[in-house]
Amino acid sequence: MNYRKYIPALTFEWLTPLYDPVMLFMRESTFKRTLVEQADIKNGYRVLDLGCGTATLTILIKKAYPGAEVTGLDGDPKILSIARAKVAQAGLDISLDTGMSFELPYPDRSFDRVFSSLFHHLTREDKARTFKEIFRVQSSQTGGRIARRRFREAS
Repeated sequence: MNYRKYIPALTFEWLTPLYDPVMLFMRESTFKRTLVEQADIKNGYRVLDLGCGTATLTILIKKAYPGAEVTGLDGDPKILSIARAKVAQAGLDISLDTGMSFELPYPDRSFDRVFSSLFHHLTREDKARTFKEIFRVQSSQTGGRIARRRFREAS
């Protein structure tokens, strides 16, 4: 996988453990709750949180839609260890996978909804590749939707 162009949460790897406390001051849960409310997720839908980070959004999705099959994917093993601990503490059935957004390890049309707030971590080239991958794994039968949040551009 191509990790060399990946920008870690909060820009620097050493800040990764501070991600959740910092996000408390940035109204993260407010905009994520709004995304979840607007997603129109039905029981049995397969949902991907692409670039799930510490799984805050992933957990919100599963709590709001317990009948959905929820998967989080992130390329940062350190942040995924935080996510796994949070999911375990919440006692939820959520799959967490390691991988990059532009090389998704899933078959075609495997998700009904895709959430993402990772685009500010990607180069322009990887953004284009990521959108191609999202469209590949998105189901056309459920009128697939993409929900994303942009913070800033990658340098």
